[in-house]
Amino acid sequence: MLPLKHIGVPDVLDMALVGTLIYALLLWFKRTRAAFVALGLFLMVVVYIIAWMAGMYMTIRLFQGFFAVFIVAVIIIFQEEIRSAFERIAVWSLTGGVLKSAPTHRQVEILVRSLGDLARDHIGALVVLRGLDPLDRHVEGGWDLNGELSEALIKSIFDSHSLGHDGAFIVEEGRVSRFGVQLPLSKDFSKITNLGTRHSAALGLSERCDALCLAVSEEHGTISVARRGDLKTLGDLEDLQDEIGQFLTRLMPDPSRDALGGFFTENWREKLTAAAVSMLLWVLFVGVGGGR
Repeated sequence: MLPLKHIGVPDVLDMALVGTLIYALLLWFKRTRAAFVALGLFLMVVVYIIAWMAGMYMTIRLFQGFFAVFIVAVIIIFQEEIRSAFERIAVWSLTGGVLKSAPTHRQVEILVRSLGDLARDHIGALVVLRGLDPLDRHVEGGWDLNGELSEALIKSIFDSHSLGHDGAFIVEEGRVSRFGVQLPLSKDFSKITNLGTRHSAALGLSERCDALCLAVSEEHGTISVARRGDLKTLGDLEDLQDEIGQFLTRLMPDPSRDALGGFFTENWREKLTAAAVSMLLWVLFVGVGGGR
């Protein structure tokens, strides 16, 4: 067995940086539902490492050229997701990953009660609670409002005689910033079977940003929530309040929350995988006969 290079502080930092990059890639693959891309890339890396260790130089040259083409193809195919990722990095750097303000407990109760009344009366509605990601690139039309969130406002917007009742209204910093807005429609038809345009719009926006989208079905009198590309119908108003509460808690975490515990419990599989792969890469390319 070949002796390993002595591990110093630069090596630890090296592995930490590579592990962080791998972890970010794993989360990106997970959130964009691109697991097949991750699996294909992993298999190619395994074959490349085997070829490198066995001294198969022709295979190595071919794979080096293929990696360049593969990276370009991934950029073209996932350009929308990559652009969103850079937007989130920019927003996170400016805000620290936390909302400056959000709907108060009273405003959340107003929203829940109003949507409950609309669902009971089979009146369709579409509501967007903005997260950290910008929305302007994804929405069209509508009217600026900047109005106080109230039951009267919500019900008047979705009254059938209102010009904006077929669109969505956006809640930002606890106020209704716009109404009558058109959202991008989802192309994941398996999730919107037997559902209307509002649900397709709610799912479509949630696929492109971190907003929480709420859709009231005019036909079924139910309330559905869309987030991160997932759409589900809620059982009652308590479930709706819980969904909004969880959304706000994630964007405005409680300072007393155990941050260290959350670090180890959230996405721990991806963290372990990233750490293991970064250490393996260090051993193969630096630790055994390589390095500085």
